[in-house]
Order: sequence, then structure tokens, then C-alpha cells
Amino acid sequence: MGVEFFDTAGAAGDAVTEALEAADARAVEWQTELKPGDCFMCDSGEGFPLFGELLESYSEERLRHCRLCKCYSVVCPQGELGGVHVSTIRCIVSRGLFERLRAQGWQF
Repeated sequence: MGVEFFDTAGAAGDAVTEALEAADARAVEWQTELKPGDCFMCDSGEGFPLFGELLESYSEERLRHCRLCKCYSVVCPQGELGGVHVSTIRCIVSRGLFERLRAQGWQF
């Protein structure tokens, strides 16, 4: 992941809009149907998986494929609130497996 610099707030907003549109285009049906209460796994980009619980969907149309979540990992076992675009979710995790992983300190 790199850092981008923008000359104006408008240019930054345009980049966010373009990134959301590209992510929306990558989302497949099973991902777009994820709802609060579902558990998932995605890649941290740092060599370990992230496990998360979806907490709520956003009502704003441009964020239709974004979800508020709490994610956990071996480096953040207590969890952290954040947002996720559903296109980054690699698989659904059953609640039973999610709780077993929590008990194991998110060791996969």
C-alpha cells in the first residue's frame, strides 16, 4: 500500500469515488449479500489473516458494499472497529469456527 498526495480536497474525493467504484465492480453476489452478524476472513496484507464480524451496513448509496465491522487477528486479539469493503472478504466463517479461533487467540 502506498501513500497518495492530492493538491485539493476535490481531487482526494474523486480518488475515493474511483476506488469505491472499482471495488464495487470486483464484488461478487455472495459478498454483496453479507449482512450484520456474518463472520468472515480476509487478508491483512501483512502475512496473517483477519477475522471479522459484520456489525452494520451503511445507508449511503455510494457505500452500499461497505460494512462496519470488528476485526481480530494474532496482532490485535482484542479486536478493532473499522470498515470493510465486501470485495476484500475472501470467505464466510461459521460462527462456531469464529468462536473457536477467538478461543485460540486467532491462531489459524
